[in-house]
This record gives sequence, C-alpha cells and structure tokens, in this order.
Amino acid sequence: MLKISKINNVIPVIKNHTGNKAEGSLMTKINTLPADLAKPSTNNLQAYIPSFSAKSNGTSSDRIPSRNVQMRTVKSSLDNKTRAVLTELDKQGILDDTNSNDGSSVLENLYKIATEPRIQGLSNTQIMKDVVTALSNPYSITQKFGDIPDEALNEVEQQTGEKVPDEARNVISSSCVVASMEFNLASRKPAEFARFAEGLSSKNYSVDKKIKMSDIANGTVSAIWTLREFNTDNIIDKNWEDVTINIKPDRNAIVRARVQNSYRDNNERSCVDVLIQSALLNLGSQHTYDALTDVRTGKFNPDKNGLTDFEKNFVEEVVFETPKISVVYQSLDENGYLTGYNCEREETKQHILKSLAAGQNVIIGYTHLDDNNKVDGGHEITIIGYKQDENGNNWFICNDTDDEKDEPVMINEEKLLPLIHHAGITQEALG
Repeated sequence: MLKISKINNVIPVIKNHTGNKAEGSLMTKINTLPADLAKPSTNNLQAYIPSFSAKSNGTSSDRIPSRNVQMRTVKSSLDNKTRAVLTELDKQGILDDTNSNDGSSVLENLYKIATEPRIQGLSNTQIMKDVVTALSNPYSITQKFGDIPDEALNEVEQQTGEKVPDEARNVISSSCVVASMEFNLASRKPAEFARFAEGLSSKNYSVDKKIKMSDIANGTVSAIWTLREFNTDNIIDKNWEDVTINIKPDRNAIVRARVQNSYRDNNERSCVDVLIQSALLNLGSQHTYDALTDVRTGKFNPDKNGLTDFEKNFVEEVVFETPKISVVYQSLDENGYLTGYNCEREETKQHILKSLAAGQNVIIGYTHLDDNNKVDGGHEITIIGYKQDENGNNWFICNDTDDEKDEPVMINEEKLLPLIHHAGITQEALG
C-alpha cells in the first residue's frame, strides 16, 4: 500500500463517495472546436495505483558586457525569423526577466549560450533557437521523443557502446510530468528556463539549484532524509537552512539531444526539451533514468516508466522552490479499480482555483478508466486557468504536452474533476 507520512507529504485517501465515470468528449480547443482527450501515451500505472560540492552557475558581473553588446551578439547568431521572435520577446520585457535562482536574466543566459562552448554535437545556435521558440510559445514544448533514424544508428551505437534496442528507436514517451514542469518553467519563470537550458547544454552538463531546506520537507531531519533517499548531489549550507542541489541528465540524454540536433522532425522534442526533461526525470528517479530507452528503476516506483506522485512532488518542489503537498484525490484498490474519492469535487475544484489565484499553474495526474472503472493508463497535464462560457459551462484551461497542439485547450470541469488522481497543491491553497 502507499505509505502515508509527513515526510512524503501525501494526504491519506478517504472514501467519501463514489463518482460516476466520465463519458463523451472531454477536451475542446480554445476556439471551441471539439477534440477528444486521447488515451494517455504513458502506461505508468504505479503512479496511480497504490503499491506496496556544488558551485553556483551564476554569471560573474565582471564578465558581463553591456546589454547592447549581449543583444547584438545573440542576434548575430540567429536567423531572420528567430531574430524577429527575439525582438518581440524584448518588447515584452521577457529578455530582462531575472527571476532565476542565481539572478541571471534571459538575455545573459542567451549570451552565454552564444559565446561559450556547448556539449560536443550540440549547436550554440540551435540551443538559442530552442530557448527563444519555447519562451515565445511555451505550448510548443512537447514530450514526443523522436525516432532514431537509420542514418544515425551507427553513430548512436558508437556513443553508447552497445546495440540500440528496437524499442529505443521509436519510444512512446512517459515524460509527461516533467514536460509539464518544463512548460511551467518557460511560461512562469523564463529566466530560470533559460538558465536550465544554458547549464544543461554547457560543458558542466548540469545546473545548480539553491533552495531552502523547508522547501522540500518540514524539519531538517526530514529534509536530509529526502535528499538522501533521492540520491541527490548536494551541499547543505552551514546554517542548515539552505541546500544547493546539482541537477544533471543521465549520459544518454546527450545522445538523444544530438539526434534531435540533426534529425528532429515536426512535433518532436527540441534539444532543450531532451536535456531538461531528462534531468528532471533523473532527479525524480533517484538518478536511475536512461534517456535512450525512457526507462528508470529506483526505489519509489516498481514500474519502469515515469514518476510517481511522490517523486513528481519532490522534483516540483526543487525546481519551483515551493513546498507542495501531493494530494491524492482518487481511491484505487490494489488491482487499480476506482473505489472512491478523498475529497468532494467542489473541494478539489477549490484547491485548483486557489492555486491559480495565487499565480501558480497546477500539474495534475488524471487516470484513464476502462468500462469497469479500472485504470488502464495515466497522464499528466497542466491547468493554467479557468473560465465560464456564455452558456454557463465551466472549463479548465490546460496545456497537454502530448497533444501535438501548440496552444491551450479547454476541458469541461464536470468531466475532468472525477478523473484527477493527484496534484501538487500548496499548503495555503488547502486552507
């Protein structure tokens, strides 16, 4: 059974009532054109069924040229189309955003990408273009892996030192939860998104994150336990209040990023998508993730794919420096059948609305149920807003990194709420 404790911040499941299974179309585009919510591409059932010396990457001020020099340097490396997008970001003030962990701006990180070496096989220009594109439209971020084409197979096998298994050539992605976090970074914290892209594609192949110990657990002992259990590479400050965590992808993420650098097709992940998603999956899976096969091991998930709600909660706390409580809304038995709910639907709705009102997107995990109310798949999406149409129907505005759409979609609240299995909610939103 799922362990409940203050350390893992999971609210116990209490059977209050049994909901009716949702029927019919669940999702519609913002322009009101109907679209069915596809069966999730990941089959990470264990995420839903209960089961048994870091240095700062900050940019030294004495090495930062004037803003005009930075802008000219970045622009000179981009094609005309991307340069125009960059100019629009500048007009919106996004390039000067400094809401990053080390105070560096979007433009400063783009300048570092332009002028400092990247990992061999990755293009400075392509990384910059990926960052600019994602910041101009975070809905373009996707979890779609991309194939390993025949012409790249020998090169990949030389890099990995082994034969590429057939299943690695066309992976069905289970990275929905970390792709949703990447979307939140790009849409809510553009400077931090650019800092991640710079650090992960640099020779350091990592990014440092300094956070409060209280961001990941109540109490120093619990925080230390969590850091140890997730096998983090960390340095705890002598005040015992702050910790710096080194976040890095697995080694095969470089291989994947190089393939996407040269062979990326439409609706596939960018190099930056690969690096950020792999790094977050690696962090959540206790550094057991393999980006070549999209498989992980680790102690908290007996399934080989994706992250559990507990793992997801930890990664989200580290990335966004905000303590969260992983609220489990559905009660599922050991065979994966829906048996009840932790909260009444109105209470679940209020948790989400209060989070949105506080300026936070809400990543939720929802279940796909068969005709017998048994879970046969799960998926993570991000709720970014809420609205009522002219007919009095209520809708959640969402982003889905697996729908091959570069725009938000609307999901009817009456049909989505019964399917929500878990969400990371702040203590304030819980009341």
